[in-house]
Amino acid sequence: MEMNNDIICDAEQKIRRFNRMGLHYNLVAGHIYQERYRGDTGPFSRSYLQYIIAGLISFDVGRMMGSRRYELKGDFFASRLERKFADIRGLIEPILNVTLADIDLNRHEESIFKSYDCLSANGNGSLNEDSHDHFYVGASKVLHFLNPALFIMLDSNACRAFRKSHNVPFRKGTVPGYTSKRYLECMRYAQKDIQRFGQQKFQALDPGVPLTRIYDKLTFITGLDEGSKDAPP
Repeated sequence: MEMNNDIICDAEQKIRRFNRMGLHYNLVAGHIYQERYRGDTGPFSRSYLQYIIAGLISFDVGRMMGSRRYELKGDFFASRLERKFADIRGLIEPILNVTLADIDLNRHEESIFKSYDCLSANGNGSLNEDSHDHFYVGASKVLHFLNPALFIMLDSNACRAFRKSHNVPFRKGTVPGYTSKRYLECMRYAQKDIQRFGQQKFQALDPGVPLTRIYDKLTFITGLDEGSKDAPP
């Protein structure tokens, strides 16, 4: 992997671009991170669950979540997410306080696979309002908000960025081919990019922002630019 791959190329300029055009994302994310690390509520608490729901809505997943999203009674999004948390808590708790720069992904790959598969699954209890459909993008965002220093967010722009920069075989179109193994593959590339860029230098791109959020901003801009090349004239 070359240092000048497309994701980290012109990193400072990309961060400035994102921060100009993505103020609404930054404002919401900032409040979520503040709540996540406040110390008197855990990431699996009901109070923090409400913040995660707000983050998912603000980060463009709301159309998949149905109505009455914050309701904890009945079969609404919040109650389904709470049940998912019960299923993955034992998998995620050992890695709640590690960063992507430091984690041994080989050691924890099974936990990441199972957590992503659980959150993204279709069928009974699906987080997608249409239970026939998966919750792939939303799953990566839930994981990110559980540990903002570890989990990347993977959406269409990020898929284009990983396909261009690291030849990850995402397909073009609305369903690029998400899987838990591909999610972990992208985490590995993100980890290597951050390590080779230099963790302190990478953090300095956007002080006070979690490492994976900085990386998400880079994949967003990289994928956005790549997507504009595919758009019809």
